[in-house]
Amino acid sequence: MEGLRKHFEKFIHLTDKEWDAFSCKLQRKQLAARTYLLEQGEVCTFVAFIEKGAFRFFYNRDGEERITAFFFAGDAVSNYRSFLTGLPSEHIIESLQESVFWIIQKKDLYELFNAYPNIDRLGRFIAENLYLTVARRLDSFLFDSPEKRYDDLLRRNSRLLQDVPQFMLASYLGIKPESLSRIRKRKTKKA
Repeated sequence: MEGLRKHFEKFIHLTDKEWDAFSCKLQRKQLAARTYLLEQGEVCTFVAFIEKGAFRFFYNRDGEERITAFFFAGDAVSNYRSFLTGLPSEHIIESLQESVFWIIQKKDLYELFNAYPNIDRLGRFIAENLYLTVARRLDSFLFDSPEKRYDDLLRRNSRLLQDVPQFMLASYLGIKPESLSRIRKRKTKKA
């Protein structure tokens, strides 16, 4: 749990009293690989902070999985739309490997927001970063070629290439696996 505190300290300093109040509400959880943290149709009532492992955020359309995000150690994972609205999730959150994370329930988080201004600021910072991630991804699909999206992915998060199967990367990039193979071959020839 100290690793989580150090991670938060990069953004905002929490006093010992604030950290104690926050950490008392966290529950340590583990999931085996290929296990759902959130199923389609469930309401998301939590935010999870990943200590170890990886998750994918995806939905099914016409029998085809479409991946919209990956989350790794140090990331917060939630279906924030469902969390905010109380509506059922259209997405699934699944562990890609054995994962360890700390989870906090919405009601506990909101109580902390009301009681501790620094925790409220931390929550706002996390929410703003989730928004920026979604906005960048949308802009990328509107303005960039698949090859540019792949290059940006390499620059931003080369962990994806090590931890995630090619068919999942292709889905995340919005292309077929064969297209990703061609992009990779071109990149190898240029290198």
